[in-house]
Amino acid sequence: MKRLLVAVGLVGVLVGIGLFAIPAFAETDQHGHLEENLLSVKPFEALSNTKAPSITKPDWYNKRSVTYSVSSNGSLVGSLPEFAAQANATLNDPRGWSQLGVKFVQVDSGGMFTLILAQASTLPNYSSGCSADWSCAVGRNVIINDDRWMGATSSWNAAGGGLRDYRHMVVNHEVGHWLGHDHAYCGGAGTKAPVMQQQSIGLQGCSFNPWPLASEMWSSRL
Repeated sequence: MKRLLVAVGLVGVLVGIGLFAIPAFAETDQHGHLEENLLSVKPFEALSNTKAPSITKPDWYNKRSVTYSVSSNGSLVGSLPEFAAQANATLNDPRGWSQLGVKFVQVDSGGMFTLILAQASTLPNYSSGCSADWSCAVGRNVIINDDRWMGATSSWNAAGGGLRDYRHMVVNHEVGHWLGHDHAYCGGAGTKAPVMQQQSIGLQGCSFNPWPLASEMWSSRL
């Protein structure tokens, strides 16, 4: 009797194993043959039909580098390291000339232009067209007047412009000359001044504006 029970038990175990051995995606037909159902997709076929995800490169990846160096001239009130840091932030700000598809990169020497923080009295030495009262751009030299950097102008201050915005404007304006722009003029009372307008001297009815307008977003040099 015990042998009979053991035999029955072994048969049950074998039947159970047989049932679990049949894949979940298979079934038997009326003749007892296994048939694959719709779930029987081969793993390698599934992988071959899978497309790799598309990866969008960030905006800066394809930007052309515009190199420049930073120097000083004369006795300064302003800090040259602070000037360099703030100028770089201005040039690479998404509201500014970086919209041309370029990234401005400061280098130790040389570069495509030189950004200079200069004592006011040294400005006329660069060109007869430069004044000790204002900033200037001559050839590859972009010269920021130290007096203007530290205190903006009476016109700008009277219009409610802050010093940091003036610094944005004067760097964008003078680098704009290097990019190929001439001076621009107010387009109408109450509108934003073009960044290439001489906002240091007067606003001509426009509101102060530190950043190039969409209409100014071009360069004859790049």
